[in-house]
Amino acid sequence: MPHILNVTVPIPETHVLITKDEYDELIGYSLDPVWNMSDLKKKLKIASDETIKDRLLFHPRFEKELRAQGIVHYPDENFNRWRFNARKMNKFVDEHFNEIYKERIK
Repeated sequence: MPHILNVTVPIPETHVLITKDEYDELIGYSLDPVWNMSDLKKKLKIASDETIKDRLLFHPRFEKELRAQGIVHYPDENFNRWRFNARKMNKFVDEHFNEIYKERIK
């Protein structure tokens, strides 16, 4: 038979207790809504545009999903700059972190 221990922990007036989902949502709201390439470099801690393009933006495993979900604006003749939906890209990077940092098979 398992033992049960009831504990009371006081929470100071200066603190609140929220679920992890609520916390993640609040963190998402704290991000700027749009990132540029410099912002993505900071998130990934990768200095090279080419490395980011190779490992993430043009990687066959990710490119289709990034385009389909509207996470990335790929430069085109109308707007020749990279733009990223910050909340979606932040979540995508967190979910695919290990895959992004694996060496790409040539």
